[in-house]
Amino acid sequence: MPVFAIFTKYFKKHMIKNWKAVLFDMDGTLIDSEWFYYKAWRAALKAYGFALGSELWLNELAGKTDGQAFEFLRSKHGFEANREEFFEQVRAHIAQQHEEETVPLMPGASDLIHFLHQREITMAVVTSSKREVAIYHLERNGIRHFFSVLVTRTDVQWPKPNPEPYLRCVQELGLAGEDCLVLEDSLTGTEAANSAGLTCFGVQSHESIRQMLNVDRSFDNLHEVREFLEKL
Repeated sequence: MPVFAIFTKYFKKHMIKNWKAVLFDMDGTLIDSEWFYYKAWRAALKAYGFALGSELWLNELAGKTDGQAFEFLRSKHGFEANREEFFEQVRAHIAQQHEEETVPLMPGASDLIHFLHQREITMAVVTSSKREVAIYHLERNGIRHFFSVLVTRTDVQWPKPNPEPYLRCVQELGLAGEDCLVLEDSLTGTEAANSAGLTCFGVQSHESIRQMLNVDRSFDNLHEVREFLEKL
């Protein structure tokens, strides 16, 4: 086979368009965990007389770290509680829910992961969850081995919406920013990706939130992302 043909075949296999890597947000993008954590926060807040609605959770709290979410409730909604005592209650509810249910992958996640893996596209996870939590969910769903880099809240000084998590991931991958495609579902995450100068696709089933995302393209689910990438 001519050298040029070998060269072309190699890069077609290792690239989709000009992307060599896909960087996944975890909660709400890769793992269907938003409602899982919503239930835990709703139950913990109820003990303080605070009714957490689903719209407030999805529009303002999803995608934030626990600390960011707590500060938002304190500053914007006057929520007053001892921070550590409150988080102990949240963790207790989460532990109980883990005994009762498994947090599944988002629809289309497994299909997209295997599609990218077959084409030898590098994959990474960039999440605002703590490292031990991220590893737990990825391993429990049997997908940890697909991701060559994992950047979590534990690994950075400034979590999303700061660009540090994505900049760190790109650096660890040894790639240029233009080589990477980000998949995100929240305002916090898309702001981080945009600030890092990366191409970002929004993947969000809630139309009202999807329309607010400042992204290069928007999709309802990961099935649609796979179909789009397959056509490139």
